[in-house]
Amino acid sequence: MRGLARILRVMSTRQWRWMVAGILVGILVIAANIALMAVSGWFIASMAVAGATKVSFNYALPAVAIRALAIIRTLGRYAERLVTHEAAFRMLADLRSWLFERLIPLAPAGLENYAGGDLSGRLRADVDNMESLYLRIIAPIATGLAVMLLAPFCLSLFSPAAGLALLIALFAAGMVLPLLTRKMAVVPGGNTVRLAGELRVAVTEGLQGAEELLLLGASGEQARRVEALYAGITAGQRRLGGINGVAVGGVVAAGGITLAIILTVASAEVYSGSLSGPELVMMLLFAAASFEGIAPLAAALQTLPATSATAGRLVELSSAPLPLAEPATPSMPSQGHGIVFSNVCFAYGDGAEVLNDFSLTVPQGARVALTGPSGRGKSSIMEILLRFRPYRGSITIGGTELRDIAGDRIPELITAAPQRPHLFNGSIRANILLGAPDADDERIRAALDDSGLSAWIGTLPDGLDTAVGVAGSAVSGGEARRVALARMLLHDAPIVLLDEPTEGLDVVTEAVVVARLKERLQGKTVLLITHRTACLAMADSVVQL
Repeated sequence: MRGLARILRVMSTRQWRWMVAGILVGILVIAANIALMAVSGWFIASMAVAGATKVSFNYALPAVAIRALAIIRTLGRYAERLVTHEAAFRMLADLRSWLFERLIPLAPAGLENYAGGDLSGRLRADVDNMESLYLRIIAPIATGLAVMLLAPFCLSLFSPAAGLALLIALFAAGMVLPLLTRKMAVVPGGNTVRLAGELRVAVTEGLQGAEELLLLGASGEQARRVEALYAGITAGQRRLGGINGVAVGGVVAAGGITLAIILTVASAEVYSGSLSGPELVMMLLFAAASFEGIAPLAAALQTLPATSATAGRLVELSSAPLPLAEPATPSMPSQGHGIVFSNVCFAYGDGAEVLNDFSLTVPQGARVALTGPSGRGKSSIMEILLRFRPYRGSITIGGTELRDIAGDRIPELITAAPQRPHLFNGSIRANILLGAPDADDERIRAALDDSGLSAWIGTLPDGLDTAVGVAGSAVSGGEARRVALARMLLHDAPIVLLDEPTEGLDVVTEAVVVARLKERLQGKTVLLITHRTACLAMADSVVQL
């Protein structure tokens, strides 16, 4: 439940207004439906009595009331769907923004303990499932409680005994029975959420490793694992369906028993003359319609355990510890932009040490290349400088310890082109402009020329508006790296980190890019990671790891 409370605290004040508005419209719809049933019953019974007794009866006013209530119910149902779904979509938007903001500082080190399929499932399926928090839990519970309190009060105006009987029945059917079924649903609901997460991981891993599974003859074993997980989910859903059937049947039974009690109690009042026959019919239909208002309570409380487990998964993900804690009193470099590594040590989560007492001085405006075999920590140095990973020892930028610089100030100091850049599913222009959204055409052209993209883009029918596909699937690796390089060049920062910037390029293009970068990066503090001899022409000095 703490996970749900944390999720609800994410919602903005405007979002809460939408949610409250949806609940109020829902209460209006239920009230109109109950009143319509009650007035219709009274009207029909009164007309029958008037016809049998030959007594005049003014049917105009109740007929108008019935039509007005029917219109209110119809329009209200439309408005309820409109407002509640708008509230649900806004809630998901707030939740996604909050989760994204929480995850950005965690990447990549803070998320490495999560399997790719599990992480993807939490970001997509789990967030989508939170739609039920409002539509299937909050709104039904709020409207059901309103009916539970208001309906017996209204009925007690005609018969206190009938109102008390309805209150007890609504409480039993709307609170006691749902709480019992909720208790029954805790285990299967939690297991279903857990198995669904494991199924997403198994399917994702199976698809990503399909070639290896086929070569090793292990595809059948993976298929059986997926089948077992799916069978477990199906069994859990079947059990939840049975529990829901018990809840629905209990509400129907409670409604029938309550009508019998009200009929017995109110019949005596009709016999004594304190109630009329049409009023008795009105009370019976009023009570019957009241049970429709509390019927969703059982399903809401039954859904609560699974939704709570889903919320817990999201809160757990968002609460992962930061790789590098934010400083209590942030500061910025005051002595230029030189970088000094002093006895820096770093190891991955599995304990494999990558850097041990690493020391290096990169003066302001110097360009230093790091070379050496794979696994020596070259890319780790780049990630440490970006505050992506924790470290021991000391790293200063302009005399200020890296730990004392706030994470959101790093982009002001450092721009980087990683070895495996990510391209978003959009146009080349959109991906490049991430580096500087307000860049003018002249700056864009200069970035394209210096990254070696101009000639290639000139051959594309749509030019800069060419789509790169999901994760850059529509372009080659070399083209993707040059798009990332142009993006980096637009993001003008005093420190530049380059990780294999020319990998995947042909010799001619590489020579052009290296020459342009050497000129473009004059005066910048550059740390270059490369295995390629041609790239070393950009560096003032080379450090072998």
